Amino acid sequence: MSTAAVQLQPRSTSVDADQRPELSLTTDHVAGISALRRRLVEALEAFGCTEDLIDTASLLATELLSNGLTHADTGSTPCAVHLDVYWNRYDLTIAVTDADPRLPVARTSGADEEHGRGLALVDALATCWGTIPLPNGKTVWCHLS
Repeated sequence: MSTAAVQLQPRSTSVDADQRPELSLTTDHVAGISALRRRLVEALEAFGCTEDLIDTASLLATELLSNGLTHADTGSTPCAVHLDVYWNRYDLTIAVTDADPRLPVARTSGADEEHGRGLALVDALATCWGTIPLPNGKTVWCHLS
């Protein structure tokens, strides 16, 4: 398993701190991701989003949630991830917050490896993405338009 960073460039746009999320959910276990994904799809359908946007958002939210639960190092404290979804009828922002202050590091994966492509997917499919360091963790966000 290689930990070499790939050439991913988080962009400088961030989540608008004044905007309230349209959807806000939390899980503390990988098994909870499927329920969050279902709620996300239901919400995006209710917003009238296109099927392509829903599919992409569902994939990227799953990746960010999985990364947060899998890689967050919070010592002996149980880890939870928080999903916020912002929708303005044209653009969608997905933000996942965890309690680990370390910023995400993309890695390269061999062709036969099952893991290690999450941030590459985010970089390829999102309009832009980035991280926001927090006093007690970080938020990784991506924007789709």
